[in-house]
Amino acid sequence: MAGRTEAASYLNARRIAGVRFIPVRFSPRSSVFKNEECGGINLVITNRAQFRSVLTGLEIAVALHSLFPADWKVDSYSRLLVNSDALERLKRGDSAAEIMRSWEPAMENFRRVRARTLLYE
Repeated sequence: MAGRTEAASYLNARRIAGVRFIPVRFSPRSSVFKNEECGGINLVITNRAQFRSVLTGLEIAVALHSLFPADWKVDSYSRLLVNSDALERLKRGDSAAEIMRSWEPAMENFRRVRARTLLYE
C-alpha cells in the first residue's frame, strides 16, 4: 500500500502539467495476477492540451527508479523506451527533462528534414 501512495505523492509533487496521480487498489480479471489484489496508480488527465505523454512516462520511470531501485527492473523498460542512451541516462539518475533535452538535436534535424516534405503547415 505504501508504495503506490508514495509514488502518487512523489509524482503529484512534480506538478506535471495536465495530469494527477491517484493511488488505487484493483484485482485484474486476467494476467498472471488474475483475481489478486494489486496496487497501482490511476492517471487522471486534467488538461489534455497541457498533458505530455512522453514526459509523463519518463517522469513515472524516474519515480520508479528513484523510489524502488531494488524492486523495479529498469532494464525491462528498454522495450518501451527503445533508446539505449535514454535508458543509460535513466539508470544514472538524470531527470525526465534532462533526458528529453538530450533528444533535442535529433528532433531538430528531424524537423528540418520533415519540413522539406510537408505539403501544408
